[in-house]
Amino acid sequence: MNARAWQPWGASESKITSRHRDRMAVVYVRQSSRQQVLEHRESTRLQYALVERAAGLGWARS
Repeated sequence: MNARAWQPWGASESKITSRHRDRMAVVYVRQSSRQQVLEHRESTRLQYALVERAAGLGWARS
């Protein structure tokens, strides 16, 4: 692995253009039961990390 931390979505920064950023990015976190959240913490973490991913690619957080 390289010096950059592994990301499950890969490196696609070069594919994102200003035309893409002109559109709204929507992050949908699916609803889970309390039991699912407790048993699948990594899935929950990855879903919420999509907000950081979108921000890192240039979309506004609001």
